Amino acid sequence: MSDTSFVFNHTVQGLFSRAFPQGVPASLKEKLRAAGVDLDKPLLPAYPIKTWSQCVALSAPVAFPNELPSVAWHKLGERMIDGYQETMIGRAMFASLRLLGPRRMLQRAKRSFRSGNNYTEVQFTDVSETEMDLWFNETDEVLRHFTAGLVMAGMRMGGAELPRVGILHTDARGVTFRASWAQKGAAARAHVGGPPA
Repeated sequence: MSDTSFVFNHTVQGLFSRAFPQGVPASLKEKLRAAGVDLDKPLLPAYPIKTWSQCVALSAPVAFPNELPSVAWHKLGERMIDGYQETMIGRAMFASLRLLGPRRMLQRAKRSFRSGNNYTEVQFTDVSETEMDLWFNETDEVLRHFTAGLVMAGMRMGGAELPRVGILHTDARGVTFRASWAQKGAAARAHVGGPPA
């Protein structure tokens, strides 16, 4: 990650509007202001990646006070995508993604992330019919877990059955996630006690 890595303002706005639909608590606003994001003024066009990480780190324990930090970061990523689905643009986007299927949707991850920042790089490797490894050039610990939550919720909203995303390994340049999902219809069969896929 470089000093020229930025997150666009609509991504920042999206996080707070979806994580706190009833409004951002005043105590959190104060901490965010100290970190460089003043929610009571028009947002800047973009924010440095370090500032974005602080936004996630400060917001997660407020949204999920009873979770371990890494779990809260992950869940915050999920909540951001879940909230996006409730918007008109989000509903249309996920409706089209459902037509692609999990694999092709994941292959579009770079394009999806680049709509919200200027730095994300993604490489993917097929593991099996229902598993893929995705490498992101994400070196920040907070954002690694947050990104895992984004990917998992995106898979779910895109129609993947029983999606799972976990950190497989990290290195100095990024993080590799293992993304997996069930064969189509497996969730329904499991629910009624039918045979496995």
